[in-house]
Formats: sequence, C-alpha cells, structure tokens
Amino acid sequence: MTALLSNKLILIGLTIILTLLLSIFLIRKYKLSRYQVFVFILLVLFWSAINIIRAYRKNYATGTIADGGLGLDGAAAATMAAAYGLISIFVRLPVFALSDFFKSRKFFIALALLFVFGSSIMVIIDPSYESLYWSSLALGVGASLLSLFNVMFAETFSASQAIFSVSILSVAPLLAEFLMSPLQYLATSNKPIDYGFMWTISAVLSALALMFLFFVKDNKKPTRNFTWVNVKKALSNPYFLLLSLLGIVVSFVRFASSGSNMNNFAKTELISMSPLLIAYVELVYSLSQLVAGVLVGIILKKKIGVKNTLILGLSLSGIFTLLASSVTHPTTLFWLNALNGFGYGLTYNVLLGMAMQPFAVGMREVTMGIYQTFFAVGIYYGDKIYALLAGLVDPSLSAGERYQTVFGWLSVVSVCAVIFVLLVFNKRSQAYLEA
Repeated sequence: MTALLSNKLILIGLTIILTLLLSIFLIRKYKLSRYQVFVFILLVLFWSAINIIRAYRKNYATGTIADGGLGLDGAAAATMAAAYGLISIFVRLPVFALSDFFKSRKFFIALALLFVFGSSIMVIIDPSYESLYWSSLALGVGASLLSLFNVMFAETFSASQAIFSVSILSVAPLLAEFLMSPLQYLATSNKPIDYGFMWTISAVLSALALMFLFFVKDNKKPTRNFTWVNVKKALSNPYFLLLSLLGIVVSFVRFASSGSNMNNFAKTELISMSPLLIAYVELVYSLSQLVAGVLVGIILKKKIGVKNTLILGLSLSGIFTLLASSVTHPTTLFWLNALNGFGYGLTYNVLLGMAMQPFAVGMREVTMGIYQTFFAVGIYYGDKIYALLAGLVDPSLSAGERYQTVFGWLSVVSVCAVIFVLLVFNKRSQAYLEA
C-alpha cells in the first residue's frame, strides 16, 4: 500500500479511471439525455477549477515562507477566506435576476469562469494577500453559480423530481473533488509546497470549461420568471423562509468544520496530519457526501421522509463536531470526516430540493436565488468565525485547541438545529415537506 501511494502517477491514473467508470455508470443507470450529460461534464470542469484551490487558500496564506506559504497571520487569512462567502451573499440572488432579465445562463457562467481564470493568473504572477483575496472572491462567485446549474438540470426533469435531480447533479462537483485530490497531493507532498501548481491547474481548467461551454446550449426560456409577484409569493411562504433560515445554519456548520478550516486544523501541531491525508481528507468528506446525496433522492425521501432525513443529517454533523472537539489522532480525525460529509450530504440535498420542489417550475429561479442568498450568509460566517472568536478564546490555547473549542460550539449549534426542526416542522407542515 505504501509503495502504491508513493507512486503518484499510478495514484492519479487509478483516480481518473474510477471517476470515469462512476460517471458512465450514472449516465447509463439514469438514462441521462445528451444535454443532461453535457451539463454534468461542464459542471465537473467548472467545479474542478474551483475545488483544486478552494481548500488551500488559508494554507497558502498562513504557511511559512520556507514551506512555500506567504507567512500571513490567522486573522488576515480568515478575512481573505471569508471573502468567498461575503461575495456570495451579494451575487447569488442577482445572478438569477440578471440571467432571467437577459434570458441567458451561459453568459454568467462564462463571466464566472473568466473571473476564476484571471484571478488564478494574478496569484501565479504575484502571490500576495491582495491576489489571494481576489482569488477568494472569484471562487465565491463561481460557487454562487452552482445553484444556476441545479436549476438548468432540474428543468430537464418533471416538477416532482426536483430532489432526485439535485441528487444526481450533486455527483458532478464531488467527482471534481475526486479528480483534484491526487493533484493536490502532488503539489503538497514535498516542501516547499507548490501552491503555484494548483493555481495553474485552476487557470487551465477554467479555460477548458470556457471552451466546452460553447457546446452546451442555453436552456433559459424566453419568459420572465423573476418578477416582484413571484418574489413576494416566495417570501410569503413561511415554511420556505424557515428552510432558508435552516440553510444558514447548515452552511455555517459545513464551512466552519471542513474545507480550508479542516485543512488548517489538521496541519496544527496538535494533529500533525500527513500531507497525503490532508490532500485526501476532502475526498473522504466528498465521497460520503456523494453517497448521502444520492441516497436522499433515491431511497431516504421515500423510506423515512424529508423531516427525518434532515434530523439524521444534522445529528451526524453534530456527532462529528463533538468528536472533533476532543480527538487528536490524525488517522481517526481523517476518517471521522466521512461522518461530517454524510451528514452534510443529507441536509444540503434535502434543503436544496425543497427550495424548488414545492413550487411551480417557473418559480424555481426565484426560490433558488432567495434560498442561496440565505445559504451564503452561513458560508461567510463559517469562514469568518475563527477570526471573530480570536479575542474570545483563551489566548494561552494553542492553534489546535482553538479549533477544538470552535468544534465544540458547532456541536451545540447542530443540536439546536435538530430541536428547531422537531418543533417547527410539525404535522401542519407535513404536506409542504413531503411534496
């Protein structure tokens, strides 16, 4: 096993083969149309350009100069990383409104890809706080368009299959993470870490995605859906607003406990996780999220219902954060991320599907835009929390212990979310939840 892992070319080859086999299986299993396959491939390319660098922004910023980093302090790195969520708050709703006004989705996908490409080139040429900040903003814009892909894909299914379409399309970004993990390992396995390599791959992939975009038709219908009448209709639905508020909590816990924050936690002296495990910790998370996401649409929605699926997902996330607040063994923490990924896969897919399924097809752009704006608030504070709490925790604690303190608080947040679902979503809301 050690010899296999040390051979980077074999590792990359096996990952690509497994990814291609899984993609072919899904396409044949669910008889996806040519257009659906093109959207699927486009999203894999699109998300690969984002994923290759998203979890390494803080590492690049806070890493020592000798190790290939920029040597910035933790507060500056947290502010830079939080730009990802901050821009999302202001972009997610306007993207739907503008794409509806101009009757084009491809145009805004192209703009996002150009932004990712340009900002990655900036980091390659002049790695600094400013260029990383622009890169983080670009990644936030790109992530904001993920919901646009969901609407594009959902419109190719019947109105009652929104959750099912979300489950299938959720595989695409996770496959992107699967593909990028060996490349991340290549860049980080030796010192100094070659962060420039990852940003170069991001630039190349965003250019490839932009070229492939020309082969995907724009399925935006000429009718206007994003109107004040539809916005008011969505905002007047109390259950939709409650789900949107829950989306803030789910995204907050997710971004505070995974991605760049987990990578930074794993490399502290308290954990000292190896570069190989750090490169693949996101893969473990993503594979678990993939399995959970598919199970939501195919099995769990029918077997245990939406409410129980939500409770199960929130509970698993809470158990993970509770365990992460005390576990220090690197291998144990590595595999525990599967629990976190599975929990998020359940809650994310259910909430995303329920933001669309109870509404008519023409309302989906409106409800998705509103829901995603709420979701972005949680992303911002999930990245920002470590900077916000810097002055509240005991300064004598080590960096690893501070992360563990935050994980303990996150477990309390998850418990409160479970209680919220139990109290708010009762028999009166059953028809809405189980639409």
